[in-house]
This record gives sequence, C-alpha cells and structure tokens, in this order.
Amino acid sequence: MNDNEKRSSLKQILRRSWAVGAAYNNVRGQGHGCLFVLYPLLDKLYPNPEDREKKIEAVKRHEVFYNITPQVNTLGLGLFAAMEEKIAEDKNFDASTVNAVKAAVMGPASGIGDAMFQVTIRIVAASIGLGLALQGNPMGGLLFFLIFNACSYFVRRYLLRLSYESGEKLVAEAAESGIIQMLSSAAAIIGLFMVGGMVANTVSVNFALSWEMGGGEVTLQSFFDAIMPKLIPLFLTLGVTQCVRRKVNGNLIMLGIIVLGILGAFVGLF
Repeated sequence: MNDNEKRSSLKQILRRSWAVGAAYNNVRGQGHGCLFVLYPLLDKLYPNPEDREKKIEAVKRHEVFYNITPQVNTLGLGLFAAMEEKIAEDKNFDASTVNAVKAAVMGPASGIGDAMFQVTIRIVAASIGLGLALQGNPMGGLLFFLIFNACSYFVRRYLLRLSYESGEKLVAEAAESGIIQMLSSAAAIIGLFMVGGMVANTVSVNFALSWEMGGGEVTLQSFFDAIMPKLIPLFLTLGVTQCVRRKVNGNLIMLGIIVLGILGAFVGLF
C-alpha cells in the first residue's frame, strides 16, 4: 500500500476501535471486534479473487480470544495491522507470530490501561463533574463524559500511530535479523504463563464428598490436592478447550457446566 492508503487505513482503524467491545462474548472476548476493526485493511491487502484463501486465513487469525482495556486497544491494533501488511508482502513471514504477540500484549496493556483510565482518569473526571451534578446541573454528567472520552481519543490516536510505526520497524528488523522466531516463542511462553495463572486463580472446583478412613474423615478434595493443587480446575479447563477446538457452541459449554454443577451439588459431590 502507498502512504495515502496507509493513512486512510489508520484513520479507519481509529474510528472503528471505539466499537471493538460491541460484540464481546465469553468465548472470544473482543475477538470479533478486533476483526471488525481490521477487516477493511484485509480488503485492501487481499483485493483479488485469487487472494481469497489468504484473506480467510487472516480472518481466522483474528477470531481468536482477545481482550484488552478498550481505551488503549489501539496499542495492539496498530501492531497487528503492521504485521498483517508484512504477511501480505512476505510469503516467508511466520503468520502464527500475530497471535503469539496478541497473547503477550493483552496482559501488560490492560494492566496499564486499567490503572490509567479505570482508576485514575475516571476518578478525576468524576470528581470534576460531581460538584456540578450535586447542584443539579446536568453539565456535571456531560463534563465527566467529555473529559473521559477526550482522554481516550488522544490516547487511542497516539498509541495507534506509535504501535503501527514501531510495529513496521520491529517486524522488518526482526525478519531481517532472524529473531522473529525468538520473539514468537517468548510471546507464546508469556501467554502460557498468563493462561496458567488465570486458571489457578479464577477456576474453582471443590468436592464435598468425604468418607471415614483410619478413624478420621478423608475428603475427595484433599485426595486430589495431595496429587497436585488445582488439578481438577486444570482438567476442566483442558476439557473446555478441547470442546472449543471441536467447534462446540460456547453457550452449550456454559450450560453444560451449570447443569453439571447443579447435579453434582444435588448428589453431594460438590
């Protein structure tokens, strides 16, 4: 693409970035929103009918789970756009790097974004507008809205330009120097650490079943904990992952977990 097309694509990505969370769901997070933002760019990268398969592969790359603080989502979107351009230009570029980097960027970017917007800017904007609101002045709510979203706009715009330009240089230099595989492996490792930590902290399965043994009470939960703490949550997560890979509907998976929990509690297992 020429410079004018790149500037046009960046403006379109910035506009669409406000809707990245509109299709949020528990299976893919903001994945569909990310695809919505990048789809016009994919149209430009693969305009010909013979490029249809490449475009389908690009679409699949951005249907995976993705979740980032909305106000800083352009940090990732600009980087993904630069990488997609590189994939379209260089047949030897490893396309799997996109999702490896995506998994790595979500946690740090969300940590900074939440601290900046949900903790700091939101509170500051609310404190400014609250005085007017307590006096019955509707400008209080409007002022909160304007301050919060004005900050969001300028941060989105700056991060998009920064990540896109840095992404172009990073991808080009990494491809030329041969360290792209190292970056991909490092990003994948970070992503796996994040997933493992999330499973240990958010997935909980506690067995209530117990029996008498050796003059004392032994619980089924203590048996599994002795083998490895959080073993059952790990098995449950792997089972759900396998269902997702087999294209099982996410709502059916959640319904199945709810039914299993109810039946388990009814018979005294959980």
